Order: sequence, then structure tokens, then C-alpha cells
Amino acid sequence: MVLSLMNKDKFLHVVKVSMESSPYFQLVSSSDAYRAVPPGASAPVRIRFTPSKNRDYCHELVCLTARERIVVPIRAIGARAVLNFPAQLDFSKCPVKVSTQQTLLVRNVGARAARYQLRTQSPFSVVPATGALGAGDTVQVTVAFHPLASGAHCGSLAVCCSSGEERIHTKLQGEAVDVIVGLSTNSMEFDRTFTTMSSHRTLFIENKSNITAHFQWKAFAAEKEENEEKRRQCLLRPPKEVPQENFPEEKETEKVKGFCGDHSALLSSMDQEKMAKVKLMNQGAIDAPFTCLPSATNLGLLFKFAPEEGIIAAGGSQAVQISFRATVLGSFEEELQFSVAGSPRPAILTIKGSVTAPSLHFDLAELDFGDISFGFPYTQRCRLTSSSAVPLTFQLRMSDDGTQPAVDSVDQIRRDSDPAWSKGIHLHVEPREFTINPSGGTILPQGHQDIEVTLCSNTVMEFYRRLLVDLEGIGKGVAALIITARYQPLPGLPQALPCPGCAGCSCQGEVLLNALMLCQLDTRTAVLGQQPVVKSTFAPSPARSWALF
Repeated sequence: MVLSLMNKDKFLHVVKVSMESSPYFQLVSSSDAYRAVPPGASAPVRIRFTPSKNRDYCHELVCLTARERIVVPIRAIGARAVLNFPAQLDFSKCPVKVSTQQTLLVRNVGARAARYQLRTQSPFSVVPATGALGAGDTVQVTVAFHPLASGAHCGSLAVCCSSGEERIHTKLQGEAVDVIVGLSTNSMEFDRTFTTMSSHRTLFIENKSNITAHFQWKAFAAEKEENEEKRRQCLLRPPKEVPQENFPEEKETEKVKGFCGDHSALLSSMDQEKMAKVKLMNQGAIDAPFTCLPSATNLGLLFKFAPEEGIIAAGGSQAVQISFRATVLGSFEEELQFSVAGSPRPAILTIKGSVTAPSLHFDLAELDFGDISFGFPYTQRCRLTSSSAVPLTFQLRMSDDGTQPAVDSVDQIRRDSDPAWSKGIHLHVEPREFTINPSGGTILPQGHQDIEVTLCSNTVMEFYRRLLVDLEGIGKGVAALIITARYQPLPGLPQALPCPGCAGCSCQGEVLLNALMLCQLDTRTAVLGQQPVVKSTFAPSPARSWALF
């Protein structure tokens, strides 16, 4: 295969192309070879691949220039396992709360053994969920449909093979219908009965379907309706002042059923802790020891209670503080339970709320410094605004900025003994040309922060950077502001400024100073004694230039 090295710069670049020794990958030309690539041109690099067996291979190619190091990953993918799952599986009409199964014969038609994993969602399930299948082998997979409510249901069967990135999706669909099961009568009237005597009537449950129906007598048709009625009765039940000695021990537990919790709603931001309070009331006639039951759901684990247990006196109440730290965006509803000693059923607290993502934005779409001079600091301002309902701790950073402090012309002219005046300025690493003030802090809800960005260019280039915002505990780069600037060379001045005198003499700065005043630049003068002096140095690298005035 052929890789093209493209020079998108305005200068000639010399590129060293190398590759570690490998029996499978070789450069057609000699390794560690140098290539000169003119501006706008490209140079081909040919790589030969010689596999020894049917498997995956990886290697890398390294390209070095005077300014950067580029690593090109090389990949060769061998044969893959291919499992022939159907594109769609239709269960048609199935009874509610009855499991319907379909068996698939799956074959590995690929050239390599596969270790696979199958995943689906309720009301669908699959057995076996994992396994290994050799090339050309077959296996039976059973997909079940067990709906709990009537209506159309759909899902997917995802197949992931460990030998590659291939994921096969089988569309699953089915319709759940209620079976024809009913009572022989919709109402029943009993004869007049004496006190302490019994009266009986008979009715029939009729199953007109072709499946076995399991039944249970309940006061409500759905569990959700039953729970709502229990909470309503609990809130409406008035406290009763009944002497404790009138109740035998086995009857005392019945009075604890008056233990209830208020409904509560929470509004939280992503990964921010939210606090709320609810009141637990004992509407019975005896003390009620309570305990918060741990939740088995992923959402329930995000709630913490204080206190987690205690005793509420008869007719009294207990305030419970609930803390919630969200990890997933969107609306939620969770039922939390409190166990009461002696009560057969726990008290249920329903919590509803919504989790929103933090919102930050800059007041500008782009921060443009315009034309800038080499070594002179320029400052622009912007504002970072938060529309979130919680405080946000932020940190600002500049993309692709260096680490060595940039050289400021104003600081340089104050140091006459600096060897840079005679030997030039040599930067060992990339300069840090941007300064952000402040670089971090906390923005209050619906607040803002004014920010100063200072650019002191030590590089001859056009700048296109991004000011990135990282939020503590939330993520990196959640907001960005584009920074642009254009390097302005010194118009009317030669590329080098030779000294008209001999070694050790002082330059006649008046001529150069007059030329500088013609430039539309921020020129500076350093006064030695009573005479203005202009000094200049030049870095030997063709990629940089430097002038101090």
C-alpha cells in the first residue's frame, strides 16, 4: 500500500520516515530515509505486507520533521467469524404473562472460531447468552417472549463476537393479547344473615382460551392501582387516641400501619448532589421503629438517607433528609421503602424528578486578536455565563499551547546583560504563548465570569486555537471558544539588520528607529543614558524570527 506525505505548509520540510524491524511489514525504500517535501506537494511511502498466517497484525510508521513527530498506525485484519442470525424474528400474537419461545439454528459460516455474547431487552430473553462456536459448527439458541402487558412490543437481539468488531442485530417483535378468561357473573347478592353466621354463594371462573390460566383474587386489577389506594388511605387516615392497654400484644402491630411518607420531587444537575427533606408520620397509637430498606435498582442506589433508622412516637413525625447524586440525564421515578417493626408491609415513598445537564456559554462566537507583532502581548476579553441551577467549578485551558514561558519584548529590553542580545533566543520546547486570567474558579447559579486572554506570540504563524472549559466532576471540554490571530511581519525592514560599525561599537539607532516608526506596530524604545537605542536579535531557525525594540 502507498501512504502519501502531504506538505500543507508554506515552507519546505525534510521528513525522516522510519519503521521498526518486522518480518511482516517493510518499507519498500530504505528505512530511516530522508525525504524533502516542497510546499503543497506530496511524497509517496510504500509499505509491503507479508503475512505468515490468517490472523490480525499491527505495526506503526514514524515520520519525523524538525517540528513534529507523526505516528501512523498500521493494521491488517485477518479472517472473522460470521454467525448467520436472521434479520427479523416475529412472535405474532402471544398471551399476556405467558412465555412463548422460538428456537434458532445458528451456524458459523466464517473461517474462524467465535466466542459470542447475546444481549436483548425485556420482555425478550435469550438462552444461552454466551458461548463458543467453531468455524462451520452450529448451535441452537432459544429466544423467549414473555410480555407483562397487552400491546405491541419490539426489541433487538445484539450479537458481539470477541474476535472482531462485528455486531449483528436481529429485530424482535411480538403482540401481547389478553386471553378470554372471565367470571360467570359480574355481581353477587347475599341473603340476609344473622350475626356470627355465614352465607355462601358460588360463581365460576371460565377459561375460554387454549392455555392454562393461573389466577389470584385481588381488590384491584393492577398493582399500581393497589399501591396508590394504600397511600391515599394512609394519608387520609386520622390519628386515633386509643389507650395502649386496650390492645392485646398480637393486635398492636395493626396500629403501626399509619406510618406514611410525603411525596417529594427533586430537580438536579448532572453529577451534582441535591438535598431534599420528607416527613415520616406515625398515625398509630404505639411507637414505630423504622429502617430504610436498601434499594435493588441502579437508580435507588443513588439516594442516601439521614437518619437511616429510628423510632417515631405515637402521633409523632420524623424529618428525613434525602441526598441524590445524578449520573444519568432525564426524568426519573423511584419508589423507596421504609420497614416498620411489626407491620407486614413497608411504607412507600415515591420520588420523582428530572436531571439536567449543566449549561455554559461564551458571549462571543470567536475571539479575534487581528494582526499581531512578534513578542508583543495583546489582551482580549470575553465572558463565560452559566444558566445552570447549581454552582459550577471550572478550569480553563488552551488547546495546543506550549509549556516554556513566552519571551516578552518589554521584559527583554530591561535586561541588557541577557546573552540573547548577542547570541539570539533559543526555545528548547514549544512556548506558552497564551495567558488566561482567571484560569479557574466557581460560577454561581445564573452567574458569569469575565475572562482576560493575553497572547504574546513567539511563533511566526496564523493562530487558530480553542479556549476549552473543564467542569470539575462533570467532564472536559464541555464548552469552547475559538481564538484567532494573524502574524504581521515588520513592513519596510530588511530580514537582517547588519551593524554599520565594527565589533563592540554602538549602533546608530536613529535610522532604524525612524524606519520602525513607519510601521503600524507597537514599537518600544529602551533608553540607555540619554540616547534611544534599538537592538535586534535573530534566531537561527528558519521556522522562527525574533525582534526586540
